[in-house]
Amino acid sequence: MQAAAIQQRAAARLPGCAPRLQQRMPAVVAQAGANGTAKKPAPKAPAAPTGPFTNTNRFKVKPEAVALFEEAWREREAAMRAFPGFQGFTLSRDGDNFVAASSWATIPEWEAWSLSEPCRRSHLPLGVWQYVPAKGEGFPEDFVFFLDYDEPVNAKYP
Repeated sequence: MQAAAIQQRAAARLPGCAPRLQQRMPAVVAQAGANGTAKKPAPKAPAAPTGPFTNTNRFKVKPEAVALFEEAWREREAAMRAFPGFQGFTLSRDGDNFVAASSWATIPEWEAWSLSEPCRRSHLPLGVWQYVPAKGEGFPEDFVFFLDYDEPVNAKYP
């Protein structure tokens, strides 16, 4: 809606306010949407939690892919050790199911690792599937198929 139309509508509803309205018109127009109503403020993104962060991923691995899977994680752990904030890594196994957990001092330090060249170049072998991380477990692996879709597949800070 044009500024003149907004001003006319307001003047008709509130006679005697035209001088003040003229002064405030730029702010009124800036706040008005296409239909003359105030724009809703954009929703604020939730703040990322602070403090230690553990990214946990759960996998199902075919028996013939286990050796390559474990080797890929040994290489990743060696690369993670070079990054600030890295606190430790565990890979545990129960039959053909594995849990990989990397611990970091802060989320930004984990994010720096996850966006790094060594992390982006590291891929798990064929014959590996992942379970969708539960809320608070962390972030799913790139380029690894999912076994279940009971939970939405998205980033999950605690």
